[in-house]
Amino acid sequence: MNILISNSWLREHLKTKATPEEIAEYLSLSSQSVEKVTKVENDWVYEIEVTTNRPDCLSLYGIARELTAILPRFGIPAHLNSPPTTNDQGPTTKTGLSLDIKITDSSLCPRFTAIIFDNVKIGPSPKIVQERLEKSGVRALNNVVDISNYLMLEIGQPMHTFDYDKIKGAKMTLREAEKGEKITTLDGQKWNLPEGAIVIEDGEGRLIDLCGIMGGENSAVDEKTRRVLLFVQTYDPSKIRRTCQILRFRSEAASRFEKGVDPEGVIVALKKAIEIFRRNCVAKIAGKLIDIYPNPPKRKIIKLDLNLVKKIIGLDISKDEVIAILKSLGFSVLSVKFSVFSVSVPHWRHNDISIPEDLVEEIARIYGYHRLPSNLPPTSIPGIERPKFRELRFSDPRFFWEERIKTALKYWGLTEVASYSMVGEDLLAKGGFTPANYLKIANPLTTDLLYMRPSLIPSLLEIISQNQVRLDQNQTNYPDIEIFEMANIYIPQGEKDLPDEIPMLTAGLTGDKFLEGKGILEALFKDLGIKDYQFRIPTSPIKIFHPEKVAEIFLFGSPIGAIGQIDPALARRLQTVSPITVFDLEVKSLVRHATRTKKYTPIPTYPPIIEDLAFLVPEKTLIGEMMEEIKGVDRLIAKVELLDSFKDNRTFRTTYQDSKKTLTDKEIRGIREKIIKKLKAKFKAELKSN
Repeated sequence: MNILISNSWLREHLKTKATPEEIAEYLSLSSQSVEKVTKVENDWVYEIEVTTNRPDCLSLYGIARELTAILPRFGIPAHLNSPPTTNDQGPTTKTGLSLDIKITDSSLCPRFTAIIFDNVKIGPSPKIVQERLEKSGVRALNNVVDISNYLMLEIGQPMHTFDYDKIKGAKMTLREAEKGEKITTLDGQKWNLPEGAIVIEDGEGRLIDLCGIMGGENSAVDEKTRRVLLFVQTYDPSKIRRTCQILRFRSEAASRFEKGVDPEGVIVALKKAIEIFRRNCVAKIAGKLIDIYPNPPKRKIIKLDLNLVKKIIGLDISKDEVIAILKSLGFSVLSVKFSVFSVSVPHWRHNDISIPEDLVEEIARIYGYHRLPSNLPPTSIPGIERPKFRELRFSDPRFFWEERIKTALKYWGLTEVASYSMVGEDLLAKGGFTPANYLKIANPLTTDLLYMRPSLIPSLLEIISQNQVRLDQNQTNYPDIEIFEMANIYIPQGEKDLPDEIPMLTAGLTGDKFLEGKGILEALFKDLGIKDYQFRIPTSPIKIFHPEKVAEIFLFGSPIGAIGQIDPALARRLQTVSPITVFDLEVKSLVRHATRTKKYTPIPTYPPIIEDLAFLVPEKTLIGEMMEEIKGVDRLIAKVELLDSFKDNRTFRTTYQDSKKTLTDKEIRGIREKIIKKLKAKFKAELKSN
């Protein structure tokens, strides 16, 4: 996530003589990456990419805190000015406004704080607030709404303001949304809420807030507002993220809540908000501060051994320097016993730091990655001749053969692709699979990456669909696409067992290319030294394939995959242009039967006799079986090829050869008669007369 921070605002919290260029360079070297620095009037604006694991840096104060630790490492003094807050709640009214709060499940909202203001004057924010918001990419609205945006950018704590008088019954119930509930948010959008979204309803059961994402239109602050409820809280990050994914909508607040907001920073933000409300809105506090915090997190203490630091970083960093680095980042070193430290994690890093290795990473980045030695591990590879090195690379037979298969397919015109190991429920269902039968991920990144794939075919068909670009206006001319992927699929083995990871080779060819695909496989088997293979009609239908254009593939009598033309109905569901031929093979079986051993056959001394025989064959006769029958008639038959095929005519070219003598017509005549007799008996094939 990228944030914008103005230099002038940053220096309100960071006292340093570092130039904007130095700040950008040193922050990028040791923490968050500064994408660019832009001059805006008399100021500079930093665009900073903040990594997902560092929500504490999604604020101006968080970046200032990082720079306070980083800049001194480059010889530039830096001091952090704490965000100004007040313990004085200021003038209060005598109205004593109340609010009845009910939270159905404390895990939904670990900390809930709120305070009510009266005598609020709605108007524009001070110019400096408007300018700072604008430089940060946020539009200024009015002095009340701007306060929540301003403090979210400055301190990193999202907050929300309600018109107190629009909360019916002065009652708020925070709960999970039920199926079929709807809400209209501040931007006028109407949402059908997913079950489990966090919402707030008022005393009349109206939904007034889509928590962590955007407030409801029916409780919004407007020019007539006089009493405001300021609401500062934290939420279950996974609930916010799930809701954003389903709604396909994400606000600035949601981008922070879904990564985890520090509950200990809530009161700091609330107290500063009180001060700004009093100063910018002439507001008076009209009720007690509400703070519901049932389960504060326990302080996290981690044991760190200096020997581990040396092992991972590769340097002897002194005990004093390690302590200084940790303290500069807000960690507390509680005790030191020999080489082992007891380190207390600051509350703003509670979710990010969990194990000793995390502390080592902190030490390394502040010490300076650029200062670490760049020594290559000892190796004898440079002294080995290149051919032997190649053998070393492929010492595992599987790697050697996988490389060989990929190279062969590449030179035969296919393009290798790579898809995610996870697929969405929709893609699985469209691909003819039942999602409930496969492995579902507990914490998916998106709904499109929900299941571990049981097949490569749906992903390849999706790639074909995305790359089929119409070449003419009539949608009849599309470019040929020939792609393949070699990767694992994942088959469940029981609730407590790990899935079976099966490496597969899958290819997709657009156009009427069933025979071409079969030819590619035959060439591949030949290249791998595999001779005993067969293509057979499936004994039962394979539902993703066309029933009349499909074959199972066998090696040494065992099935290893299939080739077929994708069923037209499936192709339409996946929005691909038919026809598409796919072959799908188990890689382990290919590797197990592949061989680099070559068989030498001397060049024949005596010439062959070649003749062509044309037969009339019944419909749906398997040509491969006919060719096998011809080969088995006599040992003198060296080769059989299908020369031509038209309607019910099949022409076979038969090569006869003897290594010891020249064959005579009489010998060939006897073999020919056996061939004709055998094909007629088994296949009802009739020799076609000239």
